[in-house]
Amino acid sequence: MTGRKISEKTIRRLSHYARCLRHTRIKGKKIVTSEYLAKRCSISSAGVRKDLAVFGEFGKQGSGYDVQELLANIEKILGTGKPLHVIVIGAGNIGQALLESGLEGTGGYSYSAIFDSDPEKQGKIYAGIAVQPMKELRETIRELGDNIAVIAVPDGEGQKCVDQLVEAGCNAILSFVLEPLDVPEGVKLRYIEISTELDILTHSLMRTGRIGR
Repeated sequence: MTGRKISEKTIRRLSHYARCLRHTRIKGKKIVTSEYLAKRCSISSAGVRKDLAVFGEFGKQGSGYDVQELLANIEKILGTGKPLHVIVIGAGNIGQALLESGLEGTGGYSYSAIFDSDPEKQGKIYAGIAVQPMKELRETIRELGDNIAVIAVPDGEGQKCVDQLVEAGCNAILSFVLEPLDVPEGVKLRYIEISTELDILTHSLMRTGRIGR
């Protein structure tokens, strides 16, 4: 699966299916239909079947999908069977909230470390994880191995933070900082853009007549 190009929209839908299947498994349900997934993931049942059919026959006509088998296959497609470590840079309000809320239901992802350059925050513990100084970043990343870094630092500090992560060997960064950030080739960078999601929801409401045009 590693060499296969999959569109981002398809990856998003597969991730939604996986989350739904995890919750379904907790409830003890063994078999689900495309209609079941469609209702909970806001997509047509035909769309669910089309997404899954691209990767093989995971269910039988009229009998649905085995929850555990389908989840295992989707995790294999996404490469999340062995989730990466997640580290947080910035122990401010957002960083603290991330650790306290945890990553339950995400298929095994968990926060492994948090860093901050402020000496007053270093050593404080959030959700059982002590805030480390930035000087320990390289060593921690070396010990953890493959990881994803979430940066939640004040505006103006994003690029410095990214540079430190890249130098320490991090290849995947998720940023709550919306200032433009530069990364070298081979390093993956994505932004948490709440304003964009709000725009999408507002447009959807307007298009369906739920709010004034």
